[in-house]
Amino acid sequence: MSQPAYLHLVLGGSAGGCVRAAVVTYGLTGRVHVFDDDLSHGPLNDKQARAAYFRTLYQNYGQLPEDPVPSLADFDSLPVHLGQDISPEVCIWVGENASERTFMEMACHQLGYFKGTVTRVGKTGLKSLPYIGAQTPALLASLFDQRDAIDSMTRAALSSDFLRLRDSGATLRKWEAGKIVDVSEDYYDGLLLACCATNWFCAARVVGTAMGRGDEHNLLSDVFLSGRLQRLIATGLIEASGPQTSLRDYSVRLT
Repeated sequence: MSQPAYLHLVLGGSAGGCVRAAVVTYGLTGRVHVFDDDLSHGPLNDKQARAAYFRTLYQNYGQLPEDPVPSLADFDSLPVHLGQDISPEVCIWVGENASERTFMEMACHQLGYFKGTVTRVGKTGLKSLPYIGAQTPALLASLFDQRDAIDSMTRAALSSDFLRLRDSGATLRKWEAGKIVDVSEDYYDGLLLACCATNWFCAARVVGTAMGRGDEHNLLSDVFLSGRLQRLIATGLIEASGPQTSLRDYSVRLT
């Protein structure tokens, strides 16, 4: 008897590596498809606008990544992956955090036409940080047998939640009591300012300190915080010294 056909949808390279290791080492079956993105920030309503948003962030962060900048284009390939199997079960791997929860809502929207079973791993059982990429492959493999079904009504509700996020035009999202809410783009600026001082400190150190003070459900990337630091410099709240071509090459202080 052939094994069930599973398609595992995962967000981010770290999480993808963990799920692939669970498949290879711990006996899970199926194919793993990784969407390499951070959906906690950036526009969701236009692929070109999203790519432009990330290119702007990388201008002062450092070298552009070798892979294409996030643009949501990879989601267009989902029907192709579904077509490679006969009536697959789609398992979405997401923890309770801003980026992965948004991913689940987007995936349910993309799966609106899908007639097969949709399940989720990560609602409960995660250790440490509530992110798939922070778990061991062994734990993830054990949680697969306890996965939760996402019925058609829930999928429709999650799809509607995604459309609300997409159509709002907001560029920053926050996990709050199990829901994703839009927040203003300057929501975390106070956190960055609190990590600065009147003395000069390396910009990378300031960003790293801010990352360490983040809420576990809303971890902030250095790329995002680098962009907000640039905004604070542009508005005159922070002063910079040195070439601002890489986060490690310049220092900042409060004005």
